[in-house]
Amino acid sequence: MINIRYLLIIFLLVFLFTGEFYFSFSLSLFFTILIRFITVSNHIFVFREFSLLLYALNYLVSPSISFLLGERVTIYNLKISPEAYFNLAIPGFILFYAGLFSIKTTLFSPDFNAINISTIINEKLLKKVTIITILSSLLTSFLPGELAFVVYLFSLIQYVAAFSLFALNPKKNIAWPAITLLFILYKSFLAGMYHDAIIWVLFFGIFFIYIIKPTLKVKLVGMFFALIFILFIQSIKQSYRQEVWYGGKEASIATASEVGYSKAKTNIILGEENLLGSLTRSNQAWIFASTVDNMERNKNFQGLTVVYKYLEASLLPRFLAPDKLKSGDKEIFNTYSGHAIDSGTSMGLGIFADGYIAYGAAGVYFFGFALGLLFALTFKLLEGWTKISSLYMLLIFPLLNYAVRPDCELQTTINHLSKGLLLYGILVWYTRNKFRWNLIN
Repeated sequence: MINIRYLLIIFLLVFLFTGEFYFSFSLSLFFTILIRFITVSNHIFVFREFSLLLYALNYLVSPSISFLLGERVTIYNLKISPEAYFNLAIPGFILFYAGLFSIKTTLFSPDFNAINISTIINEKLLKKVTIITILSSLLTSFLPGELAFVVYLFSLIQYVAAFSLFALNPKKNIAWPAITLLFILYKSFLAGMYHDAIIWVLFFGIFFIYIIKPTLKVKLVGMFFALIFILFIQSIKQSYRQEVWYGGKEASIATASEVGYSKAKTNIILGEENLLGSLTRSNQAWIFASTVDNMERNKNFQGLTVVYKYLEASLLPRFLAPDKLKSGDKEIFNTYSGHAIDSGTSMGLGIFADGYIAYGAAGVYFFGFALGLLFALTFKLLEGWTKISSLYMLLIFPLLNYAVRPDCELQTTINHLSKGLLLYGILVWYTRNKFRWNLIN
């Protein structure tokens, strides 16, 4: 929970220095959550705090910096005033926070002794599962859409298995999570798409802290290197895509290394251009603000019409809904955001924009709370699965690896959760007797 004392102290210090209310409040809220993230992460699995940090960064900190810097510096400018923006974003974020913590759960204090018992008995099986699921991820590009997505969800079990092996014996089994992370980094560098790799590295960092329980100094050093890693990825991303997508060079590690070597300089990684580019990348607010501006001009609020389209696309097979939205379809984004992007660009409206499209300001507040509540219900369901084996707690990663990203479309969140719960629920049911028998005997 938020420490009000820290919040007030940080707010007063920043406000006295800058005189900017919204900037001070956004920064104080972010750092209050960050302090909790750092201080309790040895004892609590800080998945909720991690989610809050991502949303606070995108919807509060980055836009407040953009407003502070002004149009002459930032690339994507917010089209509404700071007062209009933060009167929506701050209550929306607080209600998201309230929804996230609305249901009590023991999920985030898992019994890893129980996990170790299960893992020791099933160590060979988990190693096989890691290998099989890594190989299955290679099949997705050869399969039709919906089947490819199911295989993709199945392939994410590699992280559950590899992280479980690490929990059993960190020194002995560090190679298993390392293999999965290096593999996704390799694929990401070749494709020039780094979001998945970054999120899984951060997920492992959270898990690593909970298992190893490092000192505060080690955590701070780790966070510093994680920040440098993200800035480095940001610095090479555009150049690599330019070389491969438009420059005719081969998508290979050699090309990635060449670009990486040219950008691996302090003045580039920490340079103004890269820092502003990173600010833009973490600023989901400009899409939200553009949507608000566009909807206020057109007044075509949709109620739950768009949500029904998301539900149809996520829950119904295409033979029952042949005209449903396709994955990556830009129809909704282009209609309501005030921007027009092509199929080669990846952008999502985000939960607050979807809420504003539905009911204006009330929609932002309602959708913010509803998303937090949806996460909380998912946590409670996973808690039920952990009564069979604490090992199943790790399914939180593949279930919510997209949903925790602020730029994730609501359609993607619903799609991942619905299909993930079904697939992983079947896997839990199929393996329940084995784990239960192992734990009892």
